[in-house]
This record gives sequence, structure tokens and C-alpha cells, in this order.
Amino acid sequence: MKKSFGKLFAMSLAVLMLLTLAACGGSGKSSTSEKTEAPAESSESSGERTFTASGETLNVGVQSNIISIPTVYAYEHGYYEELGLDVNLIMFPNGSPENEGLAAEQLDLASNGLASVYSMASGLCDWIGESDSGSSTLAIYMRPDCDALNYKGEIEGKPDMYGSAESLKGLRVLGPTSTMEQWAAASYFSQFGLEAGADYEYLNMDRAAAAQAVLTGEGDVFVATDVDYANMMEQAGFVKVADCMDATGTNFNNGFLVRKDILEERYDDVVLFLRAMYKAAEELQDPELRNEFAYKYYSDNGKPATPEDVAYETEIRPFLTAEDLAADDFYLGSGTLQVGEFFASIGTIEEDQVAIIEEAINPAPMRDAFGYDVKGATLG
Repeated sequence: MKKSFGKLFAMSLAVLMLLTLAACGGSGKSSTSEKTEAPAESSESSGERTFTASGETLNVGVQSNIISIPTVYAYEHGYYEELGLDVNLIMFPNGSPENEGLAAEQLDLASNGLASVYSMASGLCDWIGESDSGSSTLAIYMRPDCDALNYKGEIEGKPDMYGSAESLKGLRVLGPTSTMEQWAAASYFSQFGLEAGADYEYLNMDRAAAAQAVLTGEGDVFVATDVDYANMMEQAGFVKVADCMDATGTNFNNGFLVRKDILEERYDDVVLFLRAMYKAAEELQDPELRNEFAYKYYSDNGKPATPEDVAYETEIRPFLTAEDLAADDFYLGSGTLQVGEFFASIGTIEEDQVAIIEEAINPAPMRDAFGYDVKGATLG
């Protein structure tokens, strides 16, 4: 019988408390193990080998936003069960506590965003698939009374971006750490030669709490990653000072992390998970179906969004399919690798960890799941 996903939400706080305790007590993994390929007896074509579920529970982290919709859709429609998988979904507010869950071995796999870079850089997880463009709806908003709005086009080649070195000093950014919000904010301020802690403040808060706090005057800058939060800022009179390309110079796709030990010991489970998830992503190409499911998902989880917001998100942020990942110009993990290089340049991670991120980009499960020649991004 299919499990009720709704029951998981009541457990979220307790799970997060347990994960925090477990993560604090663990030493963490830092080995740079080689990419896990399919077992020796498997072939390159998914049609030449039978993949069999282990029967063990696969604990999967999800979030109450767009990046987890195909994962949850597949769960609610029984696609994992059809392949013999016993999947348990656990809800998280953002990627940082998901990383803690992976490190504490309470999660086996996670639907995650930019925070994935940290779990890859540590040698804990591999990057095995991508779900959607996490940066197409990103925008940085600022209070309308900030002096920085009096300066525009200060950075060469970015005529529409607001700010200057002196006017941005002392501002307070509110948002979750180890996420796309922090990456975008750090990238934006660094263009003006400014660093967090020294020139401006980045205060760690959950997305929803940060949005409410900045609207009540507790902060100056908010990075909106979804249409609903962007609308919230604009309705309050906040000004968009930069989009993702202006702030960071690149785009980023959300995707899937799996612990290296799980990939080694339960490779078939991972391949089957991808088959079920991308089946859901394919069905969600239908705008009407996606809009209906996404709106209900957001409403059930307290995420502010109108039907119009959901429809706009669907229009500008399509889900990737397995076939998309096989395109000639697609390289799995290109965004995570670029973000890793940026983090190394500003000292967020060590320089030698960029090579570990490259090693963590692993297209083998996608190749075995669908028989496509999926390519992985590489340095240089």
C-alpha cells in the first residue's frame, strides 16, 4: 500500500533535531573515492541488464519547493513501488539540513540545490541527475530606501545592476546558508570587492522567516529564488537590483545527491529511483497537470503561491527529462562545478576540493537507467 506523504510533515521537526544531534557527533567523511560505476557484470545499455531493488528503505530528502515536485509526484503516484523500491520521503526547509542528514547517514539520497556543492566537496556524495533550473527565477531585492539604489551600471557590462562599493557597505542580507541565496548574495557583493562579515552581514534564516523579517525592517536585502517570494518583495516596494546572471555570471540546475556508500552498496536502487523520478518529470511536461499538482503541493506545505504564480513558474522553469540530459550540449554538473570554483575563489571551500567536486559528478546511474550517453562536466 502506498504510504501517506502527508504524515511525514508532522515528523519534520523531530527528524531535524535528531539529524542535528547526529551530525554534531560525527566526524564526517572526507575521502575522495572514485566514481561508482555499475557492477562489472552490467552492460552500458539499460536494456541488457535487469536492475533489482534491494528491499531496503531508501530515505530521500525533499523540500517544499519546485526542486522536489517530480520526486514527490513519483511517490504519490506509486512509481517507486512499481519498481520494487521502498522509498521514505523526509521534508526539509532547505539544503543545509539535508546535508546534515546525509552526513549523519539518516538520508541516503536527496533532492537538493546549491547546498549540494558542500556534500560533494567533502567527498560524501555524488551528483547523479538534475531536475530544473534553480537560477531562472532568482533575483536579488533591496529595500527602497537603500542608498545603493542611487547607483547603477557601476560594474562593466552590467548596465542594469544596482549598487556601488560604498553604498553597499553595512547592509544586512537575510536568508539560509549553504544555499543558492547565499551564493547569489556573495557573488553580487564580491563584484564590488565586499566580503560577508567584514563589509556586510549575512544572517542565517529560513526562507519564509527571512522574507517576513526583511519586510518588517530587520534586513535590507533578500534573495528570492521563487516567483512567489519575488512577488512578495515587489508588492512591498522592494527593488530588484540584480538577476542571477548579473549577480553570478552563470546558471545553476538543481538535482540529486546520493551518498557514495549507498551508490556502491545499493546501485540498483539508485538506478531505479532515477527511472521513477524521470518518469514523473516526463509526465509533468503537461502544464495543466503540473500546475494542478504544484499548486496543491505548495498549498499543503504552507508555501505562498497563487495559481498565477505557479503557471508562471511552469512557463519559465521546465523540469528536465532524461532525454534532456542526453543532449549533445548538456554536461551533468556544470553548474555545481562552476559554483565550486567560485566558492574556492572566495575561500568558502579549499582550492583542492574543486577536484573532489569534479570527481563527484557521476553520470553512470543515468546511463544505466536509460541507456543514454550522458556526459559529465570536467574542469577546464
